[in-house]
Amino acid sequence: MIKYKVVLMFLFVSLVSAQQKQKEVSTKDIKKVWDTFLSALKTKDTIAFKQLVAPKIRCYYCLENTLEEQEKMASSRDNDKDWYAKIYEQDIYIPVAKFLAEDYDIIFTHNFIGLLIESETIYVYHVSEGVGYMEVLVTTTKPTLLHEGGQHTFQFVKLHNRWVLNDIGSIP
Repeated sequence: MIKYKVVLMFLFVSLVSAQQKQKEVSTKDIKKVWDTFLSALKTKDTIAFKQLVAPKIRCYYCLENTLEEQEKMASSRDNDKDWYAKIYEQDIYIPVAKFLAEDYDIIFTHNFIGLLIESETIYVYHVSEGVGYMEVLVTTTKPTLLHEGGQHTFQFVKLHNRWVLNDIGSIP
């Protein structure tokens, strides 16, 4: 019985210690990662970009950013009873080579990169299911009386001791 208590206590201390280490990520750390990412975008350095992203990027927008993809998505909705699950279990994860070939230039236009550089940016660090994430939220559409505005989100996760982009999204 004492042996189990010692093991449980060790696991609890390890968990608390890991959580405390995760909380040590500062806004300065997030800004440094974000600045490096923006630098690669500004110079259209796809080699540097590849080094700054995970092997797959979670990107819903990448599934519908051309007319052909929109038609394919509509067909899937109409003809596949599992279309929704497939989107969020497999389709949404875009391999980096495919992202660079099909989505990079569509998403990271000169104007959009300018917005990312010049717009209000919020830096957040959070832990979900024991994994630490750095998230950068950029206000890309300012709110007005007729529109709530919008943000693009860029989520980074630590992989092999370095922060890499693993998710691109938008709110709303």
